[in-house]
Amino acid sequence: MSIPKEPRQLMINIMYIVLTAMLALNVSAEVLNAFLSMNSSLNESTEIMNKSNEQLMAAITEQAEAYAQFQPYAERGKEVQKIAQDFSKYVEDIKTTLVEASGGLNEDGQPVGIKNKDVTTRMLVTEGLGDELEKKIHQVREDLLAKITDEEVRTQLAATLPVKVETVPENSDKENWAQFKFQQMPIAAVLPLLAKIQNDVEISETSILGYFYKKTGSTVLKPDQFLPIAATNSSYLTVGEKFSAELFLGAYSSTADNISIKVDGRNIPVRNGKAVFDATASSLGEQSHRMVVSLRDPVSGKVERFEKTFGYTVGEKSVAVAADKMNVFYVGVDNPLSLSAAGVPSTEIQVRATNASLDKVSNGKYIVKPTAIGESKITVSGGGLDPAVFKYRVKKIPDPQILIGQEKGGEMSAAEFRVHPGIRAHLENFDFEARCSIQGFELTRLPRGGDAQSELNRGGTYTGATKRLVNAATSGDTYYFEKIKARCPGDKVGRKMNGMIFKIK
Repeated sequence: MSIPKEPRQLMINIMYIVLTAMLALNVSAEVLNAFLSMNSSLNESTEIMNKSNEQLMAAITEQAEAYAQFQPYAERGKEVQKIAQDFSKYVEDIKTTLVEASGGLNEDGQPVGIKNKDVTTRMLVTEGLGDELEKKIHQVREDLLAKITDEEVRTQLAATLPVKVETVPENSDKENWAQFKFQQMPIAAVLPLLAKIQNDVEISETSILGYFYKKTGSTVLKPDQFLPIAATNSSYLTVGEKFSAELFLGAYSSTADNISIKVDGRNIPVRNGKAVFDATASSLGEQSHRMVVSLRDPVSGKVERFEKTFGYTVGEKSVAVAADKMNVFYVGVDNPLSLSAAGVPSTEIQVRATNASLDKVSNGKYIVKPTAIGESKITVSGGGLDPAVFKYRVKKIPDPQILIGQEKGGEMSAAEFRVHPGIRAHLENFDFEARCSIQGFELTRLPRGGDAQSELNRGGTYTGATKRLVNAATSGDTYYFEKIKARCPGDKVGRKMNGMIFKIK
């Protein structure tokens, strides 16, 4: 791969390589926000380059108006601008469509669905929009190079023109360019990738317009605006971790190498138009640094200064665990558990449980299944975190209410009493999905003025003998439900439950 000569193009390419490498990680919310910040910086830089191209075109037009032999360069320059503008609008429409399809923008003007991978994969890979974009990139490259009539110059520019489709690595498991670039990429990552493509077109436009401008006998103009950029590896660190930031001047200029950078008054070495600032997080809280970029004009010797403040937050590694439904665990049911660890990658978290089995549902979400009443200890460690132990009481499911219909005793009409098929166990105000069953009971009928009759019943539904007692219910009878046993999830044996008395009215 050839190394670009222009410092601006080198800066963009380095940033793109860093972005591509970061996409291989299980990125956190802070990194996703860093992608959005990078996308914003790329957009601003592209806007500055666009204005620079307009200045180049204005100078070419001025020369063409003064000297008729330069008119072909002005005409082809306008065609180059039109090609670049149309393509940039096409890519911008893709970005807008992706953002709208993933929920639009929030009140801060940022995409709502920054983590959404389904929209990008569906539209850019499955539905073929990525293949269409690939063809467009090939076409815009051919159209731009076609404006160079000198074959030797066209060949030279073709070797350095950044707008192109990268070759999918041979060891990649992706079948095509669209899959390689966009499959399972979140919105926050795809936006700067598309912005990089727009930036490549602007750089390509600058290269061709610069050639036309040189042919008119003038010197290339220097852009009049610059943007200091600090691309950080993280905005939140824990004590002992290393902070790293790439500092570079976000503007296209042939003098981009004539820069010096200071952070908090300390000189930072500049290599290839870029400086790397390192600092170790030694104290907690907000940390800020002041960057000053100085640019010296090689012709006039005038020095311009550009300032930017950047920073990060330093916190301690910590972990929090919470039972999602109650602050206890229950035997016999799935107990959801949430876990969050500040400053520790989710892939490095280790969770263990005593007196229970533990199943991971997703990052930070677990299901605890206690095996016996008593206590369960949840231990969280890994990622440099000191083991943290959280204790939970383990209880059996509370006793259910024994009911006929919705009643647990009292007066009931004979017709209503006879219509119910049996008794049932109901867990009242219990947040978990659990059902208790009736194992058996004794039913006694005491008729008014008659002798008591008793029958045993297996299960909660009336069997033959008890059904006959229930069907005989008349006004003045009293029914006693006794020796009731119920069994709930997690019970090894049935529970003895309180009886019920019904007076038939």
